[in-house]
Amino acid sequence: MDSKEYNKITAFDSLFTTNHIQMLKIMLPYVGSNAQKSLAVCIKYMELQYTIDFYRNYPLSPCLTPEESFDFGKMCKELIPYCTPGEKMQMEQFQTMFHSMEMYREVSKAMELMKDFMPDMGSFAPGAASGGEGGGTDNMLQALMSMLSPEQMEIFNILGGNKHDE
Repeated sequence: MDSKEYNKITAFDSLFTTNHIQMLKIMLPYVGSNAQKSLAVCIKYMELQYTIDFYRNYPLSPCLTPEESFDFGKMCKELIPYCTPGEKMQMEQFQTMFHSMEMYREVSKAMELMKDFMPDMGSFAPGAASGGEGGGTDNMLQALMSMLSPEQMEIFNILGGNKHDE
């Protein structure tokens, strides 16, 4: 586990506890096994009670604000060490799908910019001089599409990326 990830967990845990709760956690291994069970439940209850009271008094916590920009991929990477093998595989699939959607958005934006700034893209695409109207746009799209992996191409098509063919 990365120390930065550990710091997030530690910061959260330390925010919702008191010195007395921490003292009880230290005492836990020194009591008998029967008392440990009761003490562990008591500690968790006290943390829950403290958390509820904390948010009642301070609805917005400055220590737990979201990072500047939400990064789904980064969040997935931070969650993976805590996942079961099946969950890890699903998380990696989510990452791939999200990355593919981001690439689709970027390609779409690039195509829109090209249409706005270069309405006659046909003269710039190879072999498009003899093509009809829109030939250059199709050639440019084909060039961009050839950069996608098969999985990304499949997601592009699922998301309606080939509507221009209709």
